[in-house]
Amino acid sequence: MALKATCPTLKKVADDEPIFVLRAQDLLSSQVVEYWAELAQMDGSPREKTLEALECANAMRRWRTANGGGKFPD
Repeated sequence: MALKATCPTLKKVADDEPIFVLRAQDLLSSQVVEYWAELAQMDGSPREKTLEALECANAMRRWRTANGGGKFPD
């Protein structure tokens, strides 16, 4: 519960609400986040939210580069 208490986005999640986590080490994560941003933009989400997602995708790539390249989910 500590993570939920310190993360503004997770504070909004109900205790029984299913969520899905993508880690930077997952080679598919940045592409999935970019796709989400594209869909969100097409659906009218605020531009700052989609830009935040795209920055996250770029940060995931940078992390993989700095930490051994990542892997496919197992």
